[in-house]
Amino acid sequence: MTALAEGLPRSSAPALDIDPIRALCHDLRQPLAAILLLSGSGDGDVDRKLQVIMDQAQWLSQLVDTVLCDAAEDEVMEVDVASIARLAVLRARPTADCEISLGVLGDPTAWARPIALARALGCVLDNAIRAAGTDGRVDVLVHQERGSVHVTVTDDGPGLGKIASRTSLGLTTTRAMIAACNGSFRLRSGVRGGAVADISLHRAAGPLSSREPVAS
Repeated sequence: MTALAEGLPRSSAPALDIDPIRALCHDLRQPLAAILLLSGSGDGDVDRKLQVIMDQAQWLSQLVDTVLCDAAEDEVMEVDVASIARLAVLRARPTADCEISLGVLGDPTAWARPIALARALGCVLDNAIRAAGTDGRVDVLVHQERGSVHVTVTDDGPGLGKIASRTSLGLTTTRAMIAACNGSFRLRSGVRGGAVADISLHRAAGPLSSREPVAS
């Protein structure tokens, strides 16, 4: 990952319109549930479960540090969006009752705050998983479209407005985190039902491995 792209504004922290501590508590809920579920189960590969628990604990630490440090370390930089989406899906799977798939088209690199983007994806996945319900399906697709990189999350649930929200924080946090990445967020009804959430970010041309650092 490289430094801040020239032409993209540097802001000190995500401009949340809600209490950052409440937003943090909202985002902590899923990884804590995963840790409790995995630690309380006597079945499965123990080494694999311990690795997943460690990954969830490291994510908890990152979330807390970001809020305590006022997001000072989470600057806009060139990120591998597919890797962030893959980690978000892996973190969501332990507590999901539905199938979650991930597709990646091309080499989608974009300008974003990595932790803010991961938090936004976590919130979107949480909503989609609840909408899909038991035995439902959530599809995550990372792809390029002109000058943007998109992360599209589609569920086969009953549709917008038909699933009771546990809190009002999920989508509000998502919009704030994506705005902090200088991106945009849209939520719409799916063609065949369900809902489609689309995160759009400014594309960074060329693969990460071949890019030279960009002066801020």
